[in-house]
Formats: sequence, structure tokens, C-alpha cells
Amino acid sequence: MLAVLVALTFAAEGPSVTVVSAGAPELAVKAAQTTELPVVLVTAVVPPPGPTSLPMPTERISKARSAWVSADFATCLKLLEDDGAVTTALEQEQRTTAARMLTWRVACKLSARQADGARRDAEWLASLQLPLPDDVGVMTPDVETLLTSVRRAVDAQPRAQLSVTSPVSAASVAIDGRPGACTVPCRMALAAGIHVVQVSGDGYSPMARTVSLPAAGLEVNVALTSADPMLASTQWHRRHATGESFDGGKSMQLLSVALRSARLLMVEPSEDPSLVRGALAIDGVVQARGERDDVQALVRDLLVRGKVFEPSVPLWKRWPFWLAIGAAVVASGVTTGVLLANRPVSTRVVLNP
Repeated sequence: MLAVLVALTFAAEGPSVTVVSAGAPELAVKAAQTTELPVVLVTAVVPPPGPTSLPMPTERISKARSAWVSADFATCLKLLEDDGAVTTALEQEQRTTAARMLTWRVACKLSARQADGARRDAEWLASLQLPLPDDVGVMTPDVETLLTSVRRAVDAQPRAQLSVTSPVSAASVAIDGRPGACTVPCRMALAAGIHVVQVSGDGYSPMARTVSLPAAGLEVNVALTSADPMLASTQWHRRHATGESFDGGKSMQLLSVALRSARLLMVEPSEDPSLVRGALAIDGVVQARGERDDVQALVRDLLVRGKVFEPSVPLWKRWPFWLAIGAAVVASGVTTGVLLANRPVSTRVVLNP
């Protein structure tokens, strides 16, 4: 008897897939325990959002106010002379803080007999269209008189055209701390003077530019860089808080960046308690979505449909196997015995805290 021994090659360890669930972490653990897959399943936790803003200089403003009351105008001006603090407040959409800083600068400069400097700050306040803060009520009448007259003069001037473009399509534009002024490309009419333009978009770090807008107009092109993991997590949480579906393309992209995951598989409870929903993203792009009554069956389905791996075909269904058998029979003319040694493919599971 001629015995033909067919040796099967064993699958090596496959690619790593991050498994996560925002609404049910225990579901991600169960999903990661799916067996007989040529992959490494790694559980992860959705990272918390990072800080959304920088501390504002409210204490500095309070100290400047106290210095003004004490007639220490030099200290008052030193505390408020930084234009960067004003633009930072506008970048953080803290328009009231920016208005208070400029208003107290006007008050301190007027009291220090720096009329020209006080007028310039009043013009900046007016061109930004910042409302007068409540602090005006405790200042001397000449401060409010200057602020009011300058605002009328600025409002009477023709507006200049500011054009904002960016390589990132539909990026959102904030002007002088007013969010959602428009989306790129856009044009708007503003008072000539110094303005803060900030362009942002999910998946990107916001970029702010301080520009001096001449009466003839100006075109500004703002390039954006990709968001880091902490910012991507913050942007993902903001979308999640609005009730956006977890398997949306942008949401999956942001979470992939936040988790530094090239292959991300997310599972969540469905509205139907008997079902589980899931989505698979590769390099931030959703490749498969699905809904099943068993989370582990859902994992297998998504990985196959997303082409992370292909289901193995039994040896006896492969044409080379039968070709070899036929050749052996023809060559020997005797009965052929076949030994199939199928070794199960194992899944390595890594549970992260």
C-alpha cells in the first residue's frame, strides 16, 4: 500500500486588532475572547478628553484693576501690555476676557496720560466688535466716552473683505472668538484692523492666525496639521456627546488616532437588546459594519468582510490536494491512504487595563 501523508502548514501569528467599546467595556472583553482567529485581539479603553482651553488671565485683570484704583498706572499697564494674552483669549472664544483686558488698558493709559495708546486700544476693541464689559461702570466717565466715540467712528468706516481658504475642505472658521463664522472657502466683511482668524476641523489641530486687515482687503490661507491622540480623543468625545453614531466615518477615524490603532474594531449594544452592533476601521477608514445576536460571531464576520484575514479552506476542498491524490493513484495503481493533521488556529488575546 502506498500511503500519501499530507502535512499541513500552521498559520503564524496574524495582525493586531484593537477591540473597544465606549458603552459596554465588558462587551469588548468578550469580543476579544473570540477564538480560532489568526489575529491578536487587544482590548483598549476609550481615552478621556484632554483639556479644552488654557487658563484665562482673570487674576491678572483683577490685579490691574486694583492697581488702577490705587493710581499705580505703571503696574496696571505692565500687567496688561501683552497683546498675546488678548489674542489667546480670542482663540479660546473668551471674548469677554479679551474685552476686559482691552478696556482696562484704555483706562490705565488714559489715566497715565497716554491718549494715543488708549485710542489705539479702543479702536482694536471696536474693530473686534467686542461688547463693553460691566467693568466700564466703575471707570471714570472719560473712559466710556472714548470707547463710545471710537466705536461710532469705526462702525462708520467701509468694511474690508477678508477671504479665508484652507487645503482642508469645509473646515470651520472662527473670527475674533466667534465660532462657526463660516466654512472655507469664505469671505466676510470686517472693520479694518487686527483680527484673529482660527481654522479648525475634526482630525486636525486648530490653527490661529493674527492678521492685520487693510482697507483693500486680504486673503489668508491656513494650513492644518493632523491632530495628536489627545486632541483626537477630545474631538471624538465632543461628537459622542451629541449622540452621533459610534460607527460614523469621522468618529471611527478620530478614535483610531486617539488609540493609535491601525485596525480598530468597535462593538456597542444595539437598540434591540438581543443584538450587538459593530464596525471595523483600517487606517481610520471604515471597512465593515454589522449587527449580530452574538458578539464573537460579529467579530469573525467583521474581520472577514474587512479582509483582515480570509477564512481558511479545508484541505480536501483545495484542488492541489485532489491533483496530488490523483497523480499518486495513477502512478502507483494502488490504494492511497490520506492522513489529515489539522491543527486549530489560535487567537492570542491581550487584555489591557
